[in-house]
Amino acid sequence: MTSQVVVHVRSSDVQTYETNAGIPFECIEFVRRYFMQTHGLTFPSVVDATEMFYRIRELVPLSSSSSKQVILHTCIYPYVKPALHYLRPGTMLFWEPMPTDALKYGHVALVVEANAEYVVVAQQNRSPPIQVHDTRELFNAINAPNSAYLGVKVPPTEL
Repeated sequence: MTSQVVVHVRSSDVQTYETNAGIPFECIEFVRRYFMQTHGLTFPSVVDATEMFYRIRELVPLSSSSSKQVILHTCIYPYVKPALHYLRPGTMLFWEPMPTDALKYGHVALVVEANAEYVVVAQQNRSPPIQVHDTRELFNAINAPNSAYLGVKVPPTEL
């Protein structure tokens, strides 16, 4: 199903944004669009990032000609392996839902780059859309007992 959003740039200009990845400009749509465009994979519809974290366990091929499903490893506290086992490109990082407008449905972002020094995270509906974190600090934050993060979903390294 394709959704369409009309974006008004100026009063005289109208632009449209079409997507078949979900509700435009939402974090789940961003993650689905990434996997669709880079790997030809998708996942079933979900209501919000919290449901995505608890319900989605695999990515499925867009076309019926490919039957390769990709199992996602869901990881939650405590994280016992080194940080880069979890924080690598393609990892989905999930925030706990909070009683605020920004996080009432949770949130999901993608790790797009990672090394021993820093982790780059891309996201929609949060500012800034690209964030650079110190690897050790981010790992400690997701691995804290009272963490603001639900956990991570890690695709296989060969993806």
